[in-house]
Amino acid sequence: MQTTPDATPPAAPPATCEPLGQAGPFGQTGPEETGPQAPLADPPEAAALVDAVAVQRTIGRALAHGSAPLRHGELVELEALLRDHIRLLLPIARARAAVLRPSTAQWLRYRARLDWITNQAGRELDGGLHSARQQVRSLAHDCRWLLRQTPEWNRKATP
Repeated sequence: MQTTPDATPPAAPPATCEPLGQAGPFGQTGPEETGPQAPLADPPEAAALVDAVAVQRTIGRALAHGSAPLRHGELVELEALLRDHIRLLLPIARARAAVLRPSTAQWLRYRARLDWITNQAGRELDGGLHSARQQVRSLAHDCRWLLRQTPEWNRKATP
């Protein structure tokens, strides 16, 4: 098909999703996190804001195997608490990733885990009771992993 020089190009369709690399509530939205990030606080300040006992208590509630399953309202409360903890812990883990040697297997695994956590923490809580339980449990495991990346838990974690 030939076009004439005075023909106007077709308009691009409007973007329906957030572009990768945009800053969201949990940092960058895509795996191309190469630019500067806008964390909640600097890693040393974020580490001071973390109440490890409260984080452990929330994780314990989310992962408890009791006879009475949690109701949806309790799951919503736990999800909000876990998201807040993740929001505080992510800058610390990102600072640790920044000092790893790029393109090594360890760096790639670490970055993949951080991208996974960022993605999962940004998802809405599912409406179904069983899927909401699974999602809260997954957030609790991610929160536990992030807590173990802090200097208080891991001597190698100092950025």
